[in-house]
Amino acid sequence: MKTRIIGLVILFICLSAVNSYSQMKHHQIGRLWQTMFEVGTRPNYSPLYTAMNYPGGDFYLGTRKNMDRTGLWIGVKEWTNKFNEYQPYYVSEGGYMNNEATGVVFPIYNKKYVRQRLPLVSINGTAEKRYSDSRDSSTRRSSLDSDEQIVTKWATDVGIEVTRTSYAFANPRHDSYIIQEYVFKNTGNADKEENTVELPNQVLKDVYFGFWRTFIPSLDVGHQQMGGKHDEWCHYYGNQPGDSLRGFWYVYDGDNNYKIFDDTGDPSELNGEFLSPQYPSFGVLYADTDYMTEIDDPNQPATVNFWPYSQVNSHVSGDPDATLYSDLSSGVQSMGSDTREFGSPVDPQIQQPQLLMSFGPYEIPFGEDIRIVMFEAVGSVSRKQAMQKGRDWFAGKLELNGLTGDDAKNAFVATGKDSLHEIARRAEWTWQNGIEAVPDGPESPSLNISAGPAKVELEWYYNTDDSLPPKPDVDTGEYDFSGYRVFRAADDYNNEYYKIWECGGNSGIDVTNKYTDRDVERGQSYYYYVTAYDDGSQNTSGLVPGESVESSHFSNRNFIYAGVPYAGARPQLDSVFVVPNPFHFQGLAFGGTWDADYKFDPNTGGRPEDKLLFVGLPAKATIRIFTGSGNLIKTLEHPNPYNAQSVSESADEMWLQITDEWQTIKSGVYFFHVEGWDQQGNYIGETMGKFIIIR
Repeated sequence: MKTRIIGLVILFICLSAVNSYSQMKHHQIGRLWQTMFEVGTRPNYSPLYTAMNYPGGDFYLGTRKNMDRTGLWIGVKEWTNKFNEYQPYYVSEGGYMNNEATGVVFPIYNKKYVRQRLPLVSINGTAEKRYSDSRDSSTRRSSLDSDEQIVTKWATDVGIEVTRTSYAFANPRHDSYIIQEYVFKNTGNADKEENTVELPNQVLKDVYFGFWRTFIPSLDVGHQQMGGKHDEWCHYYGNQPGDSLRGFWYVYDGDNNYKIFDDTGDPSELNGEFLSPQYPSFGVLYADTDYMTEIDDPNQPATVNFWPYSQVNSHVSGDPDATLYSDLSSGVQSMGSDTREFGSPVDPQIQQPQLLMSFGPYEIPFGEDIRIVMFEAVGSVSRKQAMQKGRDWFAGKLELNGLTGDDAKNAFVATGKDSLHEIARRAEWTWQNGIEAVPDGPESPSLNISAGPAKVELEWYYNTDDSLPPKPDVDTGEYDFSGYRVFRAADDYNNEYYKIWECGGNSGIDVTNKYTDRDVERGQSYYYYVTAYDDGSQNTSGLVPGESVESSHFSNRNFIYAGVPYAGARPQLDSVFVVPNPFHFQGLAFGGTWDADYKFDPNTGGRPEDKLLFVGLPAKATIRIFTGSGNLIKTLEHPNPYNAQSVSESADEMWLQITDEWQTIKSGVYFFHVEGWDQQGNYIGETMGKFIIIR
């Protein structure tokens, strides 16, 4: 009963959030996913959102978040508000505590533009739907500089209108960062009415713009599974001799001292997978010297600092504006917590670091503006590596450069920092060379997936009239398409995907829009995506000129329904049985760490880890399941009208061990009784059997 209620509540919250927060816009085209809220910060109530998810891929609940809080403070001196009240210091808080935006920032609009409409995906004829991002939530513009742009505009009570344009890319070399360009204009508008001027002709003096972030690597997966203890280190890297990188904060997981083992990287206690290997980051790419000089000021940001969560000043905490302004203007250039003399990241003086980058002071006359360009990025070892190396560590076999045990584990997780530096350099390259310099790959095709007996068939297309080929290069108009690639994951769509086939290019296989996957096991769940790639001939401005460019690895994934191959329906009832039998929960072997809250399946009412399979069934059947004492606990129809993956031609029917009373069955011996009919509805008899559950 509890599992079903949890699932219904989650689904209700998600669907409610879609309606309540229709102004949220999401970047979900690359490895890094981010939600752009209409006031630049996350409201108190926002259950359906992404927050620097990495690697992206969960279109349902948006797990593997890395950011907890975000905000923007605007501090001014010698300011007069719209009630003609003089204030020596004032800070317009942009929601660092998530609820502080109320009354001081005013949303105007939040619009998403895309080069390509979201591809359509269907499984066995049933269309998939994204809850956080849909086809009608964006406007198509083929001439965009990046694959996705979200333009957000809001006003503040100090009379500054903020316009933020965020850029996201499908190109695999550029899909781990998002660039955010801010323009702060003194319009005098102090409410959401864009055409009104409440504060005319004011010259804003000594203005500071403070960008806040709170990062928690894998906060809703590894962080929660390790007990939710805050054990993050933070570090600021910037203005290093011989390095062009301007500066960025990053955070990584440390040892919380609550486990009997070193839990740096949050290794799973089930299989050792490193659940929190991410290095989330935000940094600066450009800051105006002043309102008249559009030249990057290398002395910005003026303040770089952090506080433990318990010590952050804010209006909500009752702190005066002079104190908040002092935080913005202090001039501190902190290097972070891991460079100071603290033995553990759970030390109260540094625990749960709240990060600040502040720019200023600026003078902004009426009608003038200041531009600041930031980026958000995540570096990490891959999910595949986190699983493989984690299992080695779990088994006591991990070695790295002469290190073993926890030392090897921590050194391996720390290689994610190297990838972060490379990603930051790519973001810098993009801004310096122009957003349009990032090469564009072909569009992602729409995808139909059909599971059949011992196979899963895939067919992809661009529109109903022309399945092949894709359009020419969007920038040059030249035709550079080369081929397609098919990728697959097993068990869960958040698991690692592997390329299983390609056509065109140098593959030796003629270009086609169809593929049949026969390397499958009956009853196994499979998830796919298809990419298109070009020949690189139009890539003249990229990091690697002439390199082939691929379409998004996230646009056309199936995630609600799996492709589940089956055996053909049996004409008789002479081979009906249950697999696995016995079912031993602790003995399961699956490709990742499960968790009931994140793996709940709203379509079938349970967890995939609890899957039992009745095999050898006829085209139609009624399956009744009894306890050892003879109590009927479940009546299951085949095909199951409540499961889109269940078909009458199959000899298999899945059950996730949930009774008719919505309870999970316990350990014991159970009996089943099956009545069967053929495809024409003729009764062919009955049979019985038993199976064992061990939990």
